[in-house]
Amino acid sequence: MLASGTLQAAPAATDPNTAVPSAKAIRGASTYVELEKEPPPKLIVDDPLPEGLAQGIVWIQYRVENLRIVPVFGKGATQVSPRVGHLHITVDNLPWWWADASDNNTIDIAGLPAGEHTVRIELVNPNHKIYDTKIVKFHLPVAVQHEFHEKHKH
Repeated sequence: MLASGTLQAAPAATDPNTAVPSAKAIRGASTYVELEKEPPPKLIVDDPLPEGLAQGIVWIQYRVENLRIVPVFGKGATQVSPRVGHLHITVDNLPWWWADASDNNTIDIAGLPAGEHTVRIELVNPNHKIYDTKIVKFHLPVAVQHEFHEKHKH
C-alpha cells in the first residue's frame, strides 16, 4: 500500500488482527491440489441490477462455489479436480439455451420487450449434467433504449 509517499507491505492474510480473508477463502482450493471429497457445487444468483433494468438491459450477477467455470467440455473434463463446469441460461422458458463458460460474473441480456421475464440459470458439469438451478423473475420497465445500445455496441 502507498501511504504518505512510502511503500508499506499489505497485512498478511493470516494475521488474526486483520479482516483480510485469505486467497483460498475467496477463490477456493488451489488448482495444484487434487481434492478428495469436494463439497457439492453451489450457484448464488443476485436479482437483476436496477441500473440496467431502468435502461432496458438485464444484468444478473452470480458466483459459484466448489466449481471453476472454464471452457472445458467432455467426459475427460468430468474427472478434473478441482471440479469444472459452465452455465446454461434460458430466457422465458424458450426451448433453447446458451452456454456461458466465461466466468465474468454477470449475465448480460438486451433486446427483451418491456414486461415480465424469467431467466433460468443452471450450473452444469462439462457433460451438461445439472448441479444447481436458480430462477430469476423480474419486470423490465422499458425496452432497451436506442441511445444506450448505440453507445455500447461492440
